[in-house]
Amino acid sequence: MSTGIQKALSQSLGPLESLALLNETLLGMIRTQAPLPKILDVLCTHIEQRHPGLQCSILLLDADGTTLRHGAAPSLPGEYSRLVDGIEIGPCAGSCGTAVYRKQSVIVSDIATDPLWSNFRQLALPHGLRACWSTPIASQDGKVLGTFAVYYREPRTPDAEHVQVVAHATHLAGIAIEHDRAKAELRAAEARYRTLVERLPAITYVAELGAGGPWHYVSPQIETMLGFSPAEWLSDSMNWVNHIYPEDREIVLAAENLFQETHDLFQAEYRMCARDGRVLWFRDEGVLLEQSQGRGPLMQGVMYEITERKRLEDELRHSQKMEAVGQLAGGVAHDFNNLLMLIQAHNEHLRDYLAADDPARKDALQIENAVTRAASLTAQLLTFSRKQVLRPKILDLNAVLADVGKMLHRLIGENIEVHIVPASSPARVKADPGQIEQVILNLAVNSRDAMPAGGQLTITVRKVELDENDSRNHEGAPAGKYIMLSVSDTGAGMDTETQAHIFEPFFTTKAPGKGTGLGLATVYGVVKQSDGWIWVDSKPGRGTTFQIYLPCVHPESSSEKISLDESQSNQKPAAQAASSVDASPKGTETVLVVEDQDGIRDIVRESLCRNGYKVLIANDGDEALQMAGAYPDPIHLLITDLLMPNIGGRELAQRLTPLRPAMKVLFMSGYSEQSALDIGTTSHSATVLQKPFSLDALARHVRRVLDEVRS
Repeated sequence: MSTGIQKALSQSLGPLESLALLNETLLGMIRTQAPLPKILDVLCTHIEQRHPGLQCSILLLDADGTTLRHGAAPSLPGEYSRLVDGIEIGPCAGSCGTAVYRKQSVIVSDIATDPLWSNFRQLALPHGLRACWSTPIASQDGKVLGTFAVYYREPRTPDAEHVQVVAHATHLAGIAIEHDRAKAELRAAEARYRTLVERLPAITYVAELGAGGPWHYVSPQIETMLGFSPAEWLSDSMNWVNHIYPEDREIVLAAENLFQETHDLFQAEYRMCARDGRVLWFRDEGVLLEQSQGRGPLMQGVMYEITERKRLEDELRHSQKMEAVGQLAGGVAHDFNNLLMLIQAHNEHLRDYLAADDPARKDALQIENAVTRAASLTAQLLTFSRKQVLRPKILDLNAVLADVGKMLHRLIGENIEVHIVPASSPARVKADPGQIEQVILNLAVNSRDAMPAGGQLTITVRKVELDENDSRNHEGAPAGKYIMLSVSDTGAGMDTETQAHIFEPFFTTKAPGKGTGLGLATVYGVVKQSDGWIWVDSKPGRGTTFQIYLPCVHPESSSEKISLDESQSNQKPAAQAASSVDASPKGTETVLVVEDQDGIRDIVRESLCRNGYKVLIANDGDEALQMAGAYPDPIHLLITDLLMPNIGGRELAQRLTPLRPAMKVLFMSGYSEQSALDIGTTSHSATVLQKPFSLDALARHVRRVLDEVRS
């Protein structure tokens, strides 16, 4: 409706019809989302057209609650409207500022004389404004939103009709202002929500129920995570189902069906296939939205990317599994070594009573060879379980690699090209040189077997430093300086499932009879026992790279305190076995033997007695303490198993040493925990004799320990 027609119509109507027209006009504008300044301007114009000589003004209270801002004043001089824009409310701030301050109507019949205008009359009088009454505009909850003011060019007070019109106009202005502010708050809330949604490290979506239900919204993160723009994703309702990892699809669809039945929280963890082929894990949580008119039920959800969390969980489970397998392997090896010890000792007894030309002597030698091979297998199990006694020392990994490199060509074969790349400067680590050599050889042989048709084998040593980010990407290896040993081949490679098992004892992909499955298990054990970390990177058809990180050390580091004897040193080739008991070293000293295994205890006692020693026997640590305390004569040597019920060998040695400071110690062990290697309370070095050992080795070690001169 044009302004002229509206003016004519409003003047021809009675008061009630005019107010009805005003209501219809303004409420229609509010419904159609017209701008607030336009609505307020129409309101003022309508009142002014109905009541000639009256000039209207609407001021809006700012968010600070103290400042009034221009809202609408279609007939007031523009200069005056600019001057009053920004006045502050107060007890003497003209009609409008005072009305808001008092929260009640203020009527000033003569601006020139009223004290409320004392500070502002110089603004109004030059523009011919002489009277002004102002009414606060309030929201439904009573909060002041602004003022509706009426000006006259001569001094006067409002009549009854004016009072009624102003009251109605104030009410309409309140509706318009409150609706506009609600819209602004909604827009701000939507903007905050959108900002939050689009900054979350997750995909937010709104979709209709059902696996094939159309998606109505998806946040921009879908492009950075899965490689699809929101428009691409929304264009096909089957995108979600089609990109669920096939093995997870049944689980996800079951969760979707359950959600449709119960309308409870939708929860599922599953993998999605990205556009570039990556497979990502997501945790999906959704809730049911209120049903929109004309639409099916909607759900709103958030897909959190949890690939890294899943990787860490898998690594933790793998680490726990390896630890459990290690405990089992160590326990089996310990018990098996005790059995081998009995077989070895009884076989020696039988052999010693056989003549050199007795046909049965050959069988005895074969038994001894079998024991030696079995002991080698248990040694590998102990290495995997990190219970093998090592000889750690500071060494240059470059030098170890150079020594191993001399034999690699003969071991690997002519059809494989070997590249050895040492570090540019000494690469010092603390480890057992023999075991590190075995690690390199095992990995090299593993690579050789992966390249039956030939290829390249590259072994590299270099210094690296892991920061906090590297540490998180390397299974929690502490940040710091490391020496990295890398063994890389161009062979067949391994799939993910194979990689999950390669370090487990007896796991092998080789044909029956082609391997024990202990090579990589041994590598794992040596690396872990040397405080290192190992990772494998491999894909089918693209080769394999093993990376071993060992802590970088300074050459000034101290050496181990305890003297260690590997199980292999206790075994001698059957061809060199002693032909008679008389070849063993003899003695007359008193020896206290503490062993909880009856068979081993009896064999050690019998062997020592045959070699002239006086032997005291104890079944465990408690009995040994009582015997040592009550025995009146010197005890020259304590021979004790390290692992026993109640009191172990280490604690027994610590408790007996103050009572018998001259007594020496020889430990026996099916395996040795690392804590047993530091006999801190003894005043001398101790020797560990690993089972299974020959009786001749026992005799030699007993004699050597007894003959040692203390420093």
